[in-house]
Amino acid sequence: MGLAMKFVMLAIVHLLVVLSLEIVLQSSFAQNLSEVTGNKNSSLTQYENPDIGIRLSHPTDWGKIVELDEGCHKQPSCVLDLDGTNTNYTFGFSLRKFSKESCNCMSLMDHVRNGFNSQVTSLNGFSFINDNQTTIGKNYPGWQYEYSFLHNGAEERGINVFATFNDTYYSIDVTYPEESRAKLLPEFKKVIDSIEFLPVQDQISKMPSFMNMSEVEGSKSNTASKNNPSGLQILSHNSFTDSEGYMHVVGEIKNNSSSAETNVKIIGTFYDINNQVVGAQFTYANPPSIGAGDKAPFELVLTSASVPTSLIDHYILQASHE
Repeated sequence: MGLAMKFVMLAIVHLLVVLSLEIVLQSSFAQNLSEVTGNKNSSLTQYENPDIGIRLSHPTDWGKIVELDEGCHKQPSCVLDLDGTNTNYTFGFSLRKFSKESCNCMSLMDHVRNGFNSQVTSLNGFSFINDNQTTIGKNYPGWQYEYSFLHNGAEERGINVFATFNDTYYSIDVTYPEESRAKLLPEFKKVIDSIEFLPVQDQISKMPSFMNMSEVEGSKSNTASKNNPSGLQILSHNSFTDSEGYMHVVGEIKNNSSSAETNVKIIGTFYDINNQVVGAQFTYANPPSIGAGDKAPFELVLTSASVPTSLIDHYILQASHE
């Protein structure tokens, strides 16, 4: 056999070996990927609780999500915890649900502030690290902050994520030592990304047929008022949306000062769920001059067509005079 033919035969043999090795590697890689995907899918457990209005997925080895006080889903506030964790990293987890009344919240940012103030006073060595707006699940707006604290004399960290849906307020919190961070946080992100909020059935109330549903559903009664130091006091207020889509705020104001006040003005600032201003309007009392100790009604109408009432989560009223 000639020398040239030997080189050709060696080249063919080498090519066959390379191709065989590549086929084996591809087959092994495909098998490993299938195993990883299978493990990923099988290692998640779905938790659904329509009584508090939430559905999520969490790693199976976290154990079960249970109510800290059995039956608390029927109460204005409820804390859920993990039972039976057997992961190879240390962490703590809690899910909290509040009604609007038990939260004492007018907005998502009120919820965040309340949670922050509670942890500042309850955790030893609490220290704020950072915060930012985030997204819960696919499209729910949320807020989160990271913090550190002392546990048994050692520093640990925590992340608290806040959201609200249909006048129900939620917070999801994890705490962990630094050595658990790399393993825990990717799993925690999967939990947050999987969240779906559900309508809480017991919140549905039957309305009489003669009521204007747009007025009832459009009510933004969760609000605050700031009264003028001179003695003007907003005694009461309420809101509704009329058939044209305009928001009305009606109420009564009192002059507690010892002299008459002229051109009494009520200013309304309207906010969305993220506590961002979406509109503002003012009106005068009727009549605009109020004698000492007297009262007067007012009606403020947000007529801006550029501000859909569906964006409005709450408003703040301020009283002033000229």
